[in-house]
Amino acid sequence: MHIITRDDLPLTGFAGLKERLYVMSPTQFTGKRLADTSEGLGHLVYLADAFFRPHGSTGEHHHRDIDIVTCLIRGRLLHRGSVGDGHVLSAGDVQVQRAGTTGFAHNEVNPDGSFNHMIQIWFQPAQSPVATDYRVHQPQPGCRTRVYGEASPAAGMTWLDVMITGEDDTLAATVSGPCLGYLVRGTAHVTEHSAGVTGQARMAADTLFQAHDVSIHLAPDSYLLLSGVGR
Repeated sequence: MHIITRDDLPLTGFAGLKERLYVMSPTQFTGKRLADTSEGLGHLVYLADAFFRPHGSTGEHHHRDIDIVTCLIRGRLLHRGSVGDGHVLSAGDVQVQRAGTTGFAHNEVNPDGSFNHMIQIWFQPAQSPVATDYRVHQPQPGCRTRVYGEASPAAGMTWLDVMITGEDDTLAATVSGPCLGYLVRGTAHVTEHSAGVTGQARMAADTLFQAHDVSIHLAPDSYLLLSGVGR
């Protein structure tokens, strides 16, 4: 089991954003990949834990042939762009933007006078759609919610689930094959059963893990992002 904690990574950022980069695929960040980051999993090529300064923004920029998932953990986020312009995300919302071959321009803005908190994940799809797409999911506590990928993904296709527990409940999950998880909040117990070897780890917030054939127990008041690849 490969584990990365916030203490392993530098605090970086740009414009109005401060972030720790947990995943930087060498295929996406040729020559720019930071040491100690994960190479990703399947089509998942980037994961950042980020904080916007009060009234900070990224500045307008462009994307093509990339799918971007933004999980807003605290505060609000104002979306400005060629698709979904003017939408305000609230804590708990998950925004999914597909740039397609058409591409889009966007600027993400913190409209408030306090720091917000978001996790952003990029997927490099095997085949980009032509048109752009913009959706917002609202995962609920006590559930495991698929926010990216099909319910029954084809072999080789990457999926992303959000698992959230309330103050008095727990959640369990199993994943066959390779998986990647990022614990945003709370505590998780992860057991790996790979090649006849069993390994266990108790994880705190701001921890990324990669493993094969796992069982996960998510403690109360926790938030986990879990990704795998269809088999």
